[in-house]
Amino acid sequence: MNARQLLEEEKLQNILNPRKANREFKITLRFQKHLAKNFEKALELARKNRYFMEEGEGDHYRAYASFHPADVEDLFNLFELVKDRDTTKIYLNNKAIPYIQDLWLFLIWFYRVK
Repeated sequence: MNARQLLEEEKLQNILNPRKANREFKITLRFQKHLAKNFEKALELARKNRYFMEEGEGDHYRAYASFHPADVEDLFNLFELVKDRDTTKIYLNNKAIPYIQDLWLFLIWFYRVK
């Protein structure tokens, strides 16, 4: 099962079992291969993620890393490396949500406050 199929399966399970899915949330970053120096560092950080997935080859390569609120520092570090790319996508529980970067990520950054 490739990364896209796995995410679609999780999305379906979230729809079929909303009580379970709504107890916790996760943010997933998807980024594509690019020539910037940050890509190799971002890929290295993403590969350390326990929910790391990848698909495609060459210019169509995509990496996925998912984070729960407890992993907010890792999410922040990876996001800082890939946020300026147009091909970077962010998902909340495997769904594209309006204002996810401006609202949801802003809210999750509160988990960084100690």
